[in-house]
Amino acid sequence: MHRLASLIFVSLLSVIVAAPVPAQTTTKSATKSAASKSAPRPDFPPHTAILKGFEKVVSSNDASRTLFTIYRRNKDQQVYGELPAGVGPSQKFYIALTVSSGERFAGLQAGEMYVYFRRFNKSLALIEPNIGVRSTGDRHSKASVPRLFTDRVVMEIPIVTMGPSGGPVIDMDALLVGGASRFFGSSARSSSPRLFSIKKCKAFRDNVELAFELPTSGGRLKTLHYSISKMGSSPGYVPRKADERIGFFTTTYRDLGKYRDEEVQVRFINRWHLEKDDPSLKISPPKNPITFYIEHTTPVRYRRWVEKGVLYWNKAFENIGISNAIQVEFQNARTGRHVEKDPEDVRWNFIRWLNNDVGTAIGPSRVNPLTGEILDADIILTDGWIRHYWMQYNELLPQAAMQGMSPETLAWLAKHPSWDPRIRLAAPSERVEVRRRVARQALSPYAGHPMAQVDNRFIGDDLYDGLIGRTSQVNGLCLAAQGKAFDLSLMKMHLDILAALDDDDDKKKDDKKKDDKKKDDKKVAAKPKRPAATLIDGIPEWFVGPLLSELVAHEVGHTLGLRHNFKSSSIYSLAEINNGTLKGKKPFAGSVMDYIPVNMSARLGKNPAKGDHTMIDIGPYDLWAIEYGYTFSKDLKKILARVAEPELAYATDEDTGGPDPLARRYDFSKNPLDYAKAQLDLVQYHRGRLLEKFVKSGDSWSKARRGYELTLSLQMRSVSMMANWIGGAHVNRDRKGDKNGRAPISVVPTSSQKDALKFVIESTFRDKAYGLSTELLRHMTVDKWLDGGGGFAHAMSSQPAWPVHDRIIGLQASTLTMLMNPTTLRRTYDNEFRIPADQPALTLPDLLKALSTEIWSELGQKPKEGATARKPLVSSLRRNLQQEHIDRLITLSLPGNGSGAAYKAIALLARQELVEIRARVAKSTKDWGGKVDPYTRAHLGRLQDQITKVLDAQMIYNAKDIGGRPALPSFFLQPRDAKLAPPERP
Repeated sequence: MHRLASLIFVSLLSVIVAAPVPAQTTTKSATKSAASKSAPRPDFPPHTAILKGFEKVVSSNDASRTLFTIYRRNKDQQVYGELPAGVGPSQKFYIALTVSSGERFAGLQAGEMYVYFRRFNKSLALIEPNIGVRSTGDRHSKASVPRLFTDRVVMEIPIVTMGPSGGPVIDMDALLVGGASRFFGSSARSSSPRLFSIKKCKAFRDNVELAFELPTSGGRLKTLHYSISKMGSSPGYVPRKADERIGFFTTTYRDLGKYRDEEVQVRFINRWHLEKDDPSLKISPPKNPITFYIEHTTPVRYRRWVEKGVLYWNKAFENIGISNAIQVEFQNARTGRHVEKDPEDVRWNFIRWLNNDVGTAIGPSRVNPLTGEILDADIILTDGWIRHYWMQYNELLPQAAMQGMSPETLAWLAKHPSWDPRIRLAAPSERVEVRRRVARQALSPYAGHPMAQVDNRFIGDDLYDGLIGRTSQVNGLCLAAQGKAFDLSLMKMHLDILAALDDDDDKKKDDKKKDDKKKDDKKVAAKPKRPAATLIDGIPEWFVGPLLSELVAHEVGHTLGLRHNFKSSSIYSLAEINNGTLKGKKPFAGSVMDYIPVNMSARLGKNPAKGDHTMIDIGPYDLWAIEYGYTFSKDLKKILARVAEPELAYATDEDTGGPDPLARRYDFSKNPLDYAKAQLDLVQYHRGRLLEKFVKSGDSWSKARRGYELTLSLQMRSVSMMANWIGGAHVNRDRKGDKNGRAPISVVPTSSQKDALKFVIESTFRDKAYGLSTELLRHMTVDKWLDGGGGFAHAMSSQPAWPVHDRIIGLQASTLTMLMNPTTLRRTYDNEFRIPADQPALTLPDLLKALSTEIWSELGQKPKEGATARKPLVSSLRRNLQQEHIDRLITLSLPGNGSGAAYKAIALLARQELVEIRARVAKSTKDWGGKVDPYTRAHLGRLQDQITKVLDAQMIYNAKDIGGRPALPSFFLQPRDAKLAPPERP
């Protein structure tokens, strides 16, 4: 049946196919076929239809030619852009990214992209070329490198039409709004893609400025600014090789056309293209000066200090023959001067002022990634460091305690969280969360060191932003303003105390006058009062103005290509700084690129030190660095050979985790111990006046607590600074053949290490170091608010009564970590090998013995008569410290807790300390008999029992190798009635 149906169907089909076709129909079909071949359908609809209702954007008088031809339609916020005809890989563009609003650091450069467009059929691909690997070798290597190291496609964008000038037209909304996360990271992904508005739309000859406001993830409105410009080197610009003896940001690539190791990695310094306008002159104006525009948002009261900080640097350029290399212009919203210039526009360098509660300043720049030429730079200043009076205790103390800790130390802390200052100094209610956060960070490379936390999609939020993972380095984060905020907090407290003292002096004078008048009838002439200092926002202008100038100079230095120099504060002693010979004449540090604390004495304001309180100009290192980076001389080796001159000391960010104690943030003077002692004098001065002078009538008593915690922060900063000297070694960058060349490694003198150790011990482990009294503790409370000013977390974590034992042991435990972590102990042990045996050295036994002697100083003393629970022989603070010390020694003595050859010696010596402490405890307990108070008796009895069990334990070695659990003391594994083996003798 099926077969019959099929035959019928085929027969009918053959009849239909064989039927004759009318001639007219055949002719029309042939005509259509010919027409379709002669006039193919266009690839894109005509631009007249696509651009209907759009207006061409004209932003300058020269409207005949712009980088892109921009079309805008306001009714639906659409922007189209016609790219140049024939756009392709040979035309490179530079896209500078800025978050203009909606961020704490609005206006801060968020990054940049070096790109080109490439057409694929009816679409364009935005592509980042590979510039990290290149070849300057023979033709074979030049052909091989691009075949192996290819470019990266950022995203695809459809071509909507071909424009009037023959170039492809693309939807800029789709590119820059729809693809915002490709440029700014996931935080810029729009929560409502159809909700956006055009905030800026300008087209110029060499650049296009586009900004869109849109709700990003979480719904917060942000303005994303794109500055798109042509990329090209300035005529005559010649890249300059970087040298590790001087700190410049670098532009780096690998040259696989070279075969010597030292030549493969090519590093250029980042610098501006500065030329003399008249090369025949010894000193000439620049052909194109570096001009900074101070934004109109900058308060008038601060403008002259901002300008002064910028112009400090002209001295360095005059030194190489360029006068007024840097110039300053003021934007004025009232008169309209320079208001047409957009801060986000890559053609202008702006100093921007933000009002927020974050103390920061940052000076990033944009760089040609092929040559290192700086193209554009902006400086962001916030007034948060001026307003930010009280810094959070829980933030500042851990920062001070953790400063200088290397990845090796962080790895140890990850395995031993009870040693971690971040956990020990956290509020008890927050420790669980802090511990979890630290544990998560420890899983990242380098045990969570800030170097491993860098995310280059947004700069300004990580410590090493801008330095790692980029072809061209920039200043991605700067904490100079944070130190200034701390100094201002101290100064404000100091001024409050001095004002109260002045009031007392005036009252005494008035009382004396009345008494004198009663004694005789003569009129006593009153001495004229000192003129009141000019105040800016409640702070003397003579104090805050120069601080602001120094801060601005620091950030300008970054925009000129200079990196931090954390060793420059070490060129003069404290005595030299304060004897009056430098004041007002020479800066007291080698560079403004350091984080330099205020030179403050306990009597600042009434009887100030004879030295300046801050930098008054750029330093000798700054002059030297600019000379190398911008000189026209070809003899660069002669400039570099000066590296050993003391005033040119240099160390930067990555050096702060090393052994050099002078590579330190916020230290001061050639011998920081003198400065640390002066700071503790200041601490004691303030603590003795908190209740009577600092807290005024009508003030909350929480002010006393904030003031005390501020002094604790200063105390911890001083202790941490000096703990860095134990096991230290100075690192020099001299090369063989440099004039007066030094050895690369020089162990810190033994006397300096011992003095530092003595200071740390006396400033941390003794009860009197904290200046506590029952009266002070009864008044140290806290204000609790659940609004934005106080915060729920603060209200919940801050106890009304100050947790004295918890806070003090947190400081002491953190200090023990600084001195007893395996990195410090290893460095001390290794240094013994670097010093000839007939010369003195701080040995590992010396260090451990010094700690035991101080912490257990009560042992061997005659018991106090009448020792009771109210007046114990060993105070509660000392009992906590002794328990902490024993726990640390036990941890160090256990096998498997450390790696490296030094740890074997560390473990043996730690065990020996336990043996000797147990013997001393036993002897003292016997000698004291029944004269010991209950607290001390129970404390020493427990510790003696704890040490005995650890020393008597038999250890299981190589448990991991046989698949068992980690090594445990065998007494945990034995029956209750089992006898412990006799202690092993060291």
